[in-house]
Amino acid sequence: MSDVTRIVARGGEVVLVTEPRPEPRRGEVLVATEYSVISPGTERTILEATRAPGWASHEYPEPDQAWPQVRAGGVRQDLLLPRPPSPDYASLGYSVAGRVIAAGEGVADLAPGDLVACGGSQCAFHSEVVAVPRNLTVRVPAGLGPDQAAFVTLGSIALEALRRSQRTLGETIAVFGCGVLGVLITMLARAAGMYVVAIDPDSERRAVAAAAGAMPAETGGDLPAQVRASTDGFGADAAIITVTTERSDVINAAVDVLRPGGVVVGVGQFGLGLGRDRWFGAQATILPSIAYGPGRYDPVYEENNWDYPINVVRWTENRNMAAFLRLAADGRLDLDQIPVMRVPAADAARAYAALAAGGLPLTGLIGYPGKDA
Repeated sequence: MSDVTRIVARGGEVVLVTEPRPEPRRGEVLVATEYSVISPGTERTILEATRAPGWASHEYPEPDQAWPQVRAGGVRQDLLLPRPPSPDYASLGYSVAGRVIAAGEGVADLAPGDLVACGGSQCAFHSEVVAVPRNLTVRVPAGLGPDQAAFVTLGSIALEALRRSQRTLGETIAVFGCGVLGVLITMLARAAGMYVVAIDPDSERRAVAAAAGAMPAETGGDLPAQVRASTDGFGADAAIITVTTERSDVINAAVDVLRPGGVVVGVGQFGLGLGRDRWFGAQATILPSIAYGPGRYDPVYEENNWDYPINVVRWTENRNMAAFLRLAADGRLDLDQIPVMRVPAADAARAYAALAAGGLPLTGLIGYPGKDA
């Protein structure tokens, strides 16, 4: 068994560690990573958390994770659970693409050499080799390169957020935050025949969203008036928040730009100090979007690969991942429009430093041996 290199967070810094190569458990796939994509907001939060005691509580699974009961007690208990996190560092990364090295017991449809994309913060790390459950692994469609397929998890997060809004052809989405998730949501909404108003204080990021088909709006001035001007005076049908802030300004601004009865979908982390009269007057529904879709944080689905029947749950996290890749392979999404910094794994810290500065690029693409940047 050879050792592999991982990119992790320790003491607020990005560091490389070497550890034994993982072995696939039943239902898992062992993958040699070619590319992984940084999730800037999530990973910046993890990095900052490791500066203080108690950082382990920011990982999934947490130490001494309490699993809520979501099924009747008749479900058997001999289930695989996520591998426990290291006490020495916090894991980084959850969106990779690479080639199958081996398939664990019970995996019948993937074989060594297959190009796949994988998700999951408990397994799809920034690492040379990862062991990932089959339900968190999707085959990459023909014609899509591994560098683009590595966006799979970020793409499924964006797709799930759009699904949670329950908007349809011809409606308008106000996207707060033109980072990588905001731009992916813009691309998906436009591919689905929706209109997008992109809101961000950074003019360069607004320009990226505009190139993806959004109508940019500045955060200064009368934001509701800007949105009403592009929606026949009504306001947006939904607002999707992708930003990370402790302040509550963004939730109040999102409610203000809605038409009566609109929906706010929360993807990022933000304050919830929403004025009751504001919310009540807007008749707004406020919904969370849970990561990649139904199945996330459920070890019965993820680690044990018990799929939800399609007539019960149409879009699971695995089906979201596959749908995103298919749209990209079909040319419905131009992922080359996303400004990225390409770095080899050994130089990953440089990408994190650039992302921490804000502005552009929107994310980092990490290349592994043989695929360095």
